[in-house]
Amino acid sequence: MKVLLIGSGGHARVCAEILTSLGWDIAGCLNHDGDQRTEVDAPVLGPDSELEARVSGGSLDVFVAIGDNRARAALGQRVLAVGGRLVSAVSPYAVVSPSARIGRGVVVMAGAVVNAGTTLGDLVIVNTNATVDHDCSIAEGAHVAPGAILAGGVNVGSLTLVGVGAAVAPQVTIGSSTIVGAGAAVVGNLPDSVTAVGVPARPVGRVQG
Repeated sequence: MKVLLIGSGGHARVCAEILTSLGWDIAGCLNHDGDQRTEVDAPVLGPDSELEARVSGGSLDVFVAIGDNRARAALGQRVLAVGGRLVSAVSPYAVVSPSARIGRGVVVMAGAVVNAGTTLGDLVIVNTNATVDHDCSIAEGAHVAPGAILAGGVNVGSLTLVGVGAAVAPQVTIGSSTIVGAGAAVVGNLPDSVTAVGVPARPVGRVQG
C-alpha cells in the first residue's frame, strides 16, 4: 500500500513512522516549495501545488502531515475535492477505545489515549501522550498537543489548538480557531478565535485569520 505524504518536516517524520508501522509504503512527499531538504526517509517529489495533479494521476491515498491547523485542513479539503482518500494513522502504541469514532486523515500518536464514545473529526491530531477522555468531540482540523489532558465530555471546535500540557475540565466547550496556551487549565467555556493562557485560563487576545 502506497501513500503520498504532504509535508517533510519533523511532524511528517513522526507520522511517516506510524504509517510505516501500519504497513504503508511512503511513496514520496510534497512540501510547500518543493525544497529537497527533508526529515522524512522518502524523496520530495515536488511542491504541494502539484497535489491535484498527483492525486488525479493515481496517488489516491494521501496523508497530510502538516502541523499548522489551517494549512492541514485546507490541504485535506483539496485532496477530497479531487477524489483522493485521506489515510488515518493510529500508532500501535496508542490506546483507542473501540467505541471511539475516528475521522479521515487523523493521527493518534504514541502514548495517547482516546476513550469511549469520543469522536475525532477529519484531520485531527492527538499528539504524544495526550489524553482525550470519554464522550469528547474534537472537530475538524483541531490539535490536542503533547501531554494535554481533556476530561470527559469536552467539546473542542474546528482548527483549535489545545497546547502542550494543558488541562481541560469536564463538560467544557472550547470554540473554533482558539489557542489554549501550554500548561493552561481550562475550567470554563472559551469562545471562538481567542488565545487563552494561565491557571485558570483566561482570554488574552484574539486569533487573526
